[in-house]
Amino acid sequence: MSHYLTKSKFVRALDCPTKLYYAQHDEYKSTLEDNDFMQALAEGGLQVGELAKLYFPGGHDIPMMQEKSKSLSETKALLQQNDVTIYEAAMQHKNCFVLVDVLQKKGNRLDLIEVKSKSWEPDESFTYKNKDDIYSDWQEYLFDVAFQTWVARRAYPNFQIEPYLMLIDKTQKATVDGLHQYFKIMEENGRSEVKVKDGVNKDDLGAQILRKVHVGEYVEQILEGNGREPEHELEAAGFDHWISTLSEYLKADQKYPITTGNKCKSCEYRITPDKLSGNEKSGFAECWKQDLQWRDDDLAKPHVFDIWNDRRTEKYLDQGVYHMEELIPGMLRANPDKLYKQTEWDYGQRQTVQIMKATGHHSQEEAVLAGLFQEMDSWNFPLHFIDFEAVTPAIPFHKGQKPYKKTPFQFSCHTIYEDGTLEHTAEWIEDTPGKFPCFDFVRELKKCLEGDDGSVFMYHHFENTVLNDVIDLLEERQPDDASELIEWIKTITKGGPREMIDQQRMVVKYYYSPYMGSSNSIKDVLPAVLNESPRLKEIYSQPYNGLSIKDKVLYQTDENSGKVLSPYKLLDPIGFDIPDYETAEETIAEGGTAMMAWSRMQFDDVSPEEREATFKALLKYCELDTLAMVMIHQHWVWLKNS
Repeated sequence: MSHYLTKSKFVRALDCPTKLYYAQHDEYKSTLEDNDFMQALAEGGLQVGELAKLYFPGGHDIPMMQEKSKSLSETKALLQQNDVTIYEAAMQHKNCFVLVDVLQKKGNRLDLIEVKSKSWEPDESFTYKNKDDIYSDWQEYLFDVAFQTWVARRAYPNFQIEPYLMLIDKTQKATVDGLHQYFKIMEENGRSEVKVKDGVNKDDLGAQILRKVHVGEYVEQILEGNGREPEHELEAAGFDHWISTLSEYLKADQKYPITTGNKCKSCEYRITPDKLSGNEKSGFAECWKQDLQWRDDDLAKPHVFDIWNDRRTEKYLDQGVYHMEELIPGMLRANPDKLYKQTEWDYGQRQTVQIMKATGHHSQEEAVLAGLFQEMDSWNFPLHFIDFEAVTPAIPFHKGQKPYKKTPFQFSCHTIYEDGTLEHTAEWIEDTPGKFPCFDFVRELKKCLEGDDGSVFMYHHFENTVLNDVIDLLEERQPDDASELIEWIKTITKGGPREMIDQQRMVVKYYYSPYMGSSNSIKDVLPAVLNESPRLKEIYSQPYNGLSIKDKVLYQTDENSGKVLSPYKLLDPIGFDIPDYETAEETIAEGGTAMMAWSRMQFDDVSPEEREATFKALLKYCELDTLAMVMIHQHWVWLKNS
């Protein structure tokens, strides 16, 4: 166990010093470890870090995994040169230790450059217009570089230290094809690492998509205690005291005194008992037990933190209200007696429905409004349920694309006809490595949907956003059928005559099941309706057959709880490793995993067997996404008819 205060540990404890203890001990499980999308973003960060090194050619790379003392001595020796560039330069002050992504020495000046995969526009401000506080979205990055600057100035007091962020310029297009494919993610000794394609140098990269941004004024604000309103008494005591106190607690392996509050709502250590295994612990549970003398049954009660989309939790805590059952009628945003007399729910009414059911004041049955059935009567058959998969890479795959623009590579479509017949009508995936997928994607989607005027469904607004990004590419690149494709896209996107219907919006407005808790994600709504619906049990207890999923019984129950399992848990493993995942038993059951798996297929060293298995798994996952929408619809039809 390392007792050094590193930049990652400091950032983890930014809003709560107690987290430092949990970050130090592996037995405390964190949601950040399990979030597919966060892992995908982290991998993008690894690739951006290697890209940044190529923008500073001729530097000395200090191995990250070697002993700290060796890294420190190598850094010190290199800084004897008048001009030098160092990657992963090591610096230490007392038990504060940092690795600087890029350190450039020019005479007596050290440019300390922290590389981030966050997008930025030239001349973008880091502070609010009407006050000097740093935007909340930028605090983590600027406090990170401020900590490094603090350590560097004490480790090398005779140098002029100038802090920079190296950020993704989201206005800059890639001017070469295959830029992303220069940086392959590898699994080495249990760690994800990036291997840069042999022979690649700065001249191969085209126009620079990363920008070196001087952040000295913001770092000074932070070091002087003026970067934001202090979030705890330790920060309020000044930066020097903050760092020295964290260091002391870390060195002594002690937990900083606990203070519970609204900050705990988004704590990554808030893990429910069913998500813990073996010796794993919940840091959130420990804090609330120690600070408020809670027992396990207090933790099990529905918390005000769990109210969907409620921004008043700080007000509740100030009034000593912690559980939903403690909310008195005056605190509710809607009249409980009128909740089922509405045509549709607004946000306050929807929150109240959840509270009433979670606290037993209303029946534990699902709730549905008649407005749902009225809207269903307005739809045109056949009904098409579509889902896209897309990558949003920090480093573009193709020439002419900007960073973080969505690149769709796959879709699935299920169709329900007026007589109730279900058909998996289409699926498509770009399976040729390095091929630009966006226009063929739209062409195939158009073929699937243009044969009738049936209603088209998406879940949330992702599909709408993807298609609008494709319009931008069509207008710029002008393939022969650009006008035709743009005109068709506009018929099904927002404002069009056949505008896609958002099934997630209908869930929010018309439907609630206690099995959903505070979530409207399709990953939670699907098992909820399966647990509610005798009709779905009848249909999916029989083997389902689509274009890729074959002979699969999708209605299965957990032998311990008796609850219906999410069909996403029943998908077959790929049989090959995905970088950053532990075994070849990994399934593609989340969008982040799908994005990572398809990105892996863009490299030319993938075996035919791995490629075939991965594309099959991707097709099954996307098929299940549209089938999930179908299942929700089928349950609603059953409710309407019954």
